[in-house]
Amino acid sequence: MKSQEHETAVIYLGAASMSLLIAQRDGDGLIVSEFLDKPVPLASDIFRTGTVGRTTLEQAASVLKDFAKTIREYSIQPEHVTLYTTNILSEAPNPEVFLNRLQVASGCAVHLLDEGDMTRLIYLAALRQLNATPKLGEGMTLVSHIGPGNTRAMYFKEGRIAAYASHRLGIFRASEAVAALDVAERPLQLMHLEEQIKGVVDHLAQDFSGLPVEHHLAIGAEIQSVAPHIEAPKHGSCAIKEKQLAAFTEKLAVLNPDELVRQLHVHYSGSEGIVPALQTNLALARRFGDDVVHVPASDFQKDLMLDLLNDDALTSGFAEEIVSSAREVAKKFKVDQKHAEHVMSFAQQIFRELKHLHGLGPKHELLLRVAAILHEVGMFVSAREHHKHSMYLIQNTELFGISTEDRITVALLARYHRRYNPEHNHPHFSELSRDERMVVFKLAAILRLADALDRTHSQRIRSVTLRTKGNRLLITTTGVSDSAIEQAAINGKCDLFREIFGYEIFLTKA
Repeated sequence: MKSQEHETAVIYLGAASMSLLIAQRDGDGLIVSEFLDKPVPLASDIFRTGTVGRTTLEQAASVLKDFAKTIREYSIQPEHVTLYTTNILSEAPNPEVFLNRLQVASGCAVHLLDEGDMTRLIYLAALRQLNATPKLGEGMTLVSHIGPGNTRAMYFKEGRIAAYASHRLGIFRASEAVAALDVAERPLQLMHLEEQIKGVVDHLAQDFSGLPVEHHLAIGAEIQSVAPHIEAPKHGSCAIKEKQLAAFTEKLAVLNPDELVRQLHVHYSGSEGIVPALQTNLALARRFGDDVVHVPASDFQKDLMLDLLNDDALTSGFAEEIVSSAREVAKKFKVDQKHAEHVMSFAQQIFRELKHLHGLGPKHELLLRVAAILHEVGMFVSAREHHKHSMYLIQNTELFGISTEDRITVALLARYHRRYNPEHNHPHFSELSRDERMVVFKLAAILRLADALDRTHSQRIRSVTLRTKGNRLLITTTGVSDSAIEQAAINGKCDLFREIFGYEIFLTKA
C-alpha cells in the first residue's frame, strides 16, 4: 500500500470490541481509508467480575498486534496513532495496569476517556443528526443514548440543549446484574431486567417532566447496528415506528447468542447488549408517547472515532452548551445571575490576558467559567459559610459535559472563591496530585480577583484593562469614580494571587 502524506490512525477500545480507523486528512475533513473491528469483551469483564481478566487483557494485546501490522502497511508513524479506551474502564480496580499493557502493546499514546469526553462525543453525534434532519433540529427533540454503563438523555429545543440527565444504568451493567442471579432465579431474569429498565426510565421521565417532546432520536452502537434491519434508512436515518420496534425486540428476545450473531452479523461479545438496548429504547418511547423513534443510519463506533480524530470539531459550541447548562443550574439555586455573569466575564478576561503567567489551556478556562457561574449557589442553603455549601451542591449536581473529576475542580474553586486558602488536609483537595493542586490554586486566584471586581454585586465597574509593571498588576477601571470598595476587597481576598503569581494588584481610573 502506498503511504499518503496526511494519513493518521485512531484505535478505540469500546465495551465489546476494539476498532482501528485509518483516515486521510484533506481540505474538507477526513476520508476513511480503513476500518477494522474485532471483539474484546471488556464490559462483560468489568460488570460481571469487577475487573479486567487476564484473558481479555491478552485478547486486547493480540488485537493490537494485528492492528500494528495494518498501521505499518500504511507507513504511519507511532506519533500519528492514538488509542482511546471507553470510560467504563475507570470502574475497574486495575485500569492503570491495563492501560500500561495497551501502551506497551501498541507503542502509542493511550487515553482513558472520562464522562465529560463521552458526553461531548454523544453531543456531537446528536448535533450531526439534528443538522441533517431539519424537523429534529427545529423542534423539541429528546436524544437518548443507552451506553454500556450509563444512560444519557439530552433535550434539544430548536437545536440547543435545554436539559440533560445521566443515570448509572446501561446495557451491560443491567444485563450483568441480571446474569449474576442465582440459578434458581434465572427464570425471573426477564422480569429483573425489565425492573432495571423501568427504574432508569422513571428517573428520566421525572427529569424531563413538563417538557414537551415532539421527536425522539435514539443513539447507540446496538440500536444503530440493528435499525436498518427494522426500517430502510432515508436521508441518513431510520424512522422506526414504535410498533415495529416492539415487534423486532420481541423477536430477538427469544434468540440465543449464536442465533443473534448469525441473524444480525454482529460480534458474539456485543450481541448480549442488543436486546437490553432495544428494550430500554422501547420503554423510553412508550413512556414519552413517541410514535416514531429516529435512529442514525451510520456506524456509531466509526462516527465516534472520526470525532476523536477531529477533536476540535464543534469544541467552542460544546463549551457554550456547557456554560449554558451551568446557567440553568444557577437559576435552579436562585443565584444572582447578573453578578455571576459579570464575574465570569472578568474571570475569562483575566485568564486570557495573563495566560503567559498561568500557562493553562482551554479546558481550564471552561472550568473557570463554570465555577464563576456557580460560585454562589451555596447561598441557596445559607449565606453563612456559603462557599462550603456551594462546594457540596456542585459535587452532588449533574453538570452537562463535565466529568466527575472536573466537577470536583469546579466545586473546589467555588469552595475557595472567598478568603480561605486551600490546605493539604481539606477533603478532595488533599487527594489531588501536585499538578492538579496548582491548577486549583491558579484558577481560584483568578476567580477571587474577578469576584472582588464586583464586590458590590451592582456591576459598578463595567470594564477593565490589565497591564503589568514590575511586580504590580495595574487594572484600569471604567464606570466608577471611586473604586475603594473593590480595592479593599482585592486587598482582603487576593493574597492567593500575590503568592501564586507574585503581583500586587492596584486599581486605577481610566
